[in-house]
Amino acid sequence: MTDLAFLKSEIEACILQLSPDLSPQILRKKTKSINLLLKAPIYLASPQDQTLIIEMFASFARKIIPYRKMTFSMRNESSQTLELLFNYGFSDQQLSLLKTQSPFNPWANSFGKPLLIKQSAVANRSVFHTLGIEEAVIIPVTWEGRVQAVWQLFSTRPNTFTMEDIQLFWILTMQCDLIFQHLSKREQIQKLAIIDSLTGLYNRRFFDRQLKVEVERAQRQKTTLSLLMIDIDNFKKFNDHYSHQSGDNALREMGVLLPEKSRTIDTVCRFGGEEFMIILPNTDHVKAFLIGERLRKAAEEHPFIINHNKSVNMTLSLGIASYPEMASSDSDLVRKADLAMYEGKRLGKNRVVLYSPQFEGSKKLDDRKKGINLNSIDFFMEAIRSLADTRKLMSSLLNILLPSLESDQSLYFEIDPEAKKVTLVTSQFALGSKPDDCCISLPFSSKFKECTAQLQTPGYLSAEEKQQLMISIPNGPTYPWNHVYCHPHRFSNSSTAFLLLFLADKKTLVGESSLSTPLANHLDEAIELISLGLRAQQQQRSFYRLAAHRLISLSETNLPYYQHHSTKVSQLLTKFSQQLELADNITRSLADTAYFYDLGLMSISNDILLKDTPLTSNERKICQRHPLISWEIARFSPSPIELDKPAIIHHHESYDGSGYPNQLSGNNIPITARIMALVDTYAAITSQRPYRKARSSEQAIQEISALAGIRFDPTLAEEFCGFIKSAQA
Repeated sequence: MTDLAFLKSEIEACILQLSPDLSPQILRKKTKSINLLLKAPIYLASPQDQTLIIEMFASFARKIIPYRKMTFSMRNESSQTLELLFNYGFSDQQLSLLKTQSPFNPWANSFGKPLLIKQSAVANRSVFHTLGIEEAVIIPVTWEGRVQAVWQLFSTRPNTFTMEDIQLFWILTMQCDLIFQHLSKREQIQKLAIIDSLTGLYNRRFFDRQLKVEVERAQRQKTTLSLLMIDIDNFKKFNDHYSHQSGDNALREMGVLLPEKSRTIDTVCRFGGEEFMIILPNTDHVKAFLIGERLRKAAEEHPFIINHNKSVNMTLSLGIASYPEMASSDSDLVRKADLAMYEGKRLGKNRVVLYSPQFEGSKKLDDRKKGINLNSIDFFMEAIRSLADTRKLMSSLLNILLPSLESDQSLYFEIDPEAKKVTLVTSQFALGSKPDDCCISLPFSSKFKECTAQLQTPGYLSAEEKQQLMISIPNGPTYPWNHVYCHPHRFSNSSTAFLLLFLADKKTLVGESSLSTPLANHLDEAIELISLGLRAQQQQRSFYRLAAHRLISLSETNLPYYQHHSTKVSQLLTKFSQQLELADNITRSLADTAYFYDLGLMSISNDILLKDTPLTSNERKICQRHPLISWEIARFSPSPIELDKPAIIHHHESYDGSGYPNQLSGNNIPITARIMALVDTYAAITSQRPYRKARSSEQAIQEISALAGIRFDPTLAEEFCGFIKSAQA
C-alpha cells in the first residue's frame, strides 16, 4: 500500500470514529473531498506554467465545490491593480461588467478574508442580475500584508455553497498559492542559471542547449539555421590600455547593442570572454550575412563610453556557418563559424565572413605534416567523448575516469623529441609525454588562465597564445615549436582539460609509438563501468515506465472506458514502427510516449469527457488544451525515458490544417505525431465509449481510409491500413 493510500485509509477511519452518525452519502462526500485535497499538491505541481495551473485548479476545484462560474485575478505590479487572468462560464458582455463595475475585488481588498455573499443580502442587486448569479464566494490571497490575488466562485442557484465548501476551497487556494510561489522562485533560479551576470545575455550553458534544440528543429522541419560567431577586435589591447573595468563596461554595452540590432526570433548569447554567439532560426547564409553586416556596422558606429569625457569605437569580426548548407550538426556549426571568424581576423578584422571549406587548411596540418600519426591522440579523445553523456549517470562516470587517467600517468608516448610533445593539462597539474614530465604543483598563473579561457574549440593557437602558454606551463617544451594544437574538453563539473600537441615544422618525422597498456587497462575499466551504468539505466527505465503505468491508472480510474488504452496504443506503435522500419530509438521513444501522451485528460472534468451531447465552444477549448498539459506533466518527470515531444503535442493536428493546438498541416506535422494520430484513432474506434459500442477493425480501417488526406497523412494511412489487414489475416 502506498503512503497516500495508507493516509487516506487512516483519515477515513478517523471520520467514522469521530462521526459514527454520519449518513453514508455524507461520509462518502467528506472522504472524497479529503482524498481530492490530498491529491491536489501532486496534481497542481505537475505543470510549470501559471496559466495551465490556473486552468487545472479550476477543473480540480469543481470536483469539490459545485460552482457554475469562476474568475481569478492577480495584482499587476505595474498598475498595482487586480487584473482578471482567468474566467469560466461568463459571456463577453458579463466579463466587461466584471472588469469595470464588479464590487467583488474591492470587497476582497477591504476585508482581506474569505466572504460568502448572497444576492438577498445586497442592497444593489443589479450586478448579480446581469451576471446571472445568486451567490458568490470570494477568497483573497494575501502575502506581505496586502491582497495579491482573488479567487471568486459563483452559483446560479441560492443556498448552493456551505461553510464547509468555503473552508475546503480556502485550503485548496492556499495549496495553489504555495505552488505559485514555488514556481516563481524556481523561475528566478532557472533564469540565474542561464544568464550571464555581466552582460545580461544568455550564457554558454544555455547556448549549448538551445543550439542543439534549434538544429533538431531544423532537421525535423527541413528548414535552414545559421550561427553567427562574434569577436570584439583587439579587446585585450583595449583592456590593457583603458583598464579591465572599462572592458567590462564595453561588454555590458555590447550586451545591450546586439539584442537591439537582432531580430526577436534570434537568440543572443555570451560565449566567453569577448565572444558572442547569435542563433538565427529559419535563416540561410545570405540573410545571415546581411544581419551580420548590420551588426558590424552598428558596433563600428556606436560610441562605447570610457569615462564621462571620452568614448571610443570598437569593431567586430563575425563568422557565419549555416545548416544544412555548410554544417551537419550543432558542434559542426560552432567549429565552422569559428573558422570563418578567425579567417576574418586574418584578413584584417572588422568584417563578416561566410564559412568556406578552404578555411579548413588554416587549422589542419598541411600535406608536409601528414606524417604525424595522431591515431593515439584521437583514440584517447574519442574515448573521453564517448563517455560524455548528458545524463548525470554518464557524466559521473567520466569524472571518475579522468582523475584516474591523470593520477596514474597513463598517457605516455615514445616520440621524436624534436618533432612532437604531448601534454594533458588541467587546472591542477600538467601530465606530459614522459613520466618525469608530470607537474603536480599549482603553477598556473593568471596568464595561463587568461589564455585557456579563450580556447573554446579545437584548433591551432596563435603566436600570442603560444607565447603565453610556454611561459605559464612549468616543465613546458623549450623547443621553438611552430604549431601548438589544443583540444579542450569540458566536463559536467565545469572543469576543463586541455590536450596540447606541440609540433615542429619538420618534413621527416619518426612518428610515435604509444605505450598503451596502462591506458588500455583504464579503458577496460571504463567499459565495465559503462556496462554497469547502462544496466542501471535499464532498471531506471523500467521503474519510470512502471510509474507512468501508475499515473495512467490514476487517470483511468475516473474513465472506465479508457482503461488499458495506453497499453494498447504502445503495443500498436511498436509493431507499426517496426513495420515502417523506423530507427530503434524512435520506436522505443514512441512506445514510452504512449503512456504519457494523454495524461492531460486528467485536467478535464468528467462532465465534459463523458458528455453525450455536442460540446460548447468553451468546452472544446478546454479539451484542446490537453496535449499541451500532457507535455507539461511529462517533460518534468525525473525520467531517463526519451519521450517524443511532437507526438504528445501534435497528435491532434489534422493533415488539412484543421486540427489543434497549432493548426499544422501536411508535412509540417512531425511524422511521429502523424503516426500517433493514426494509432490513437484506431485504438479509440475499436474500444467502447459511453456514447457508442466498440467497432470492428474493418470499420476502423474504412473510417481511417475515408479521412486520409483530411485528418491523416494519406501515405501513412495507406501503410497503417495495410498493416492492420496483415495483422488480422
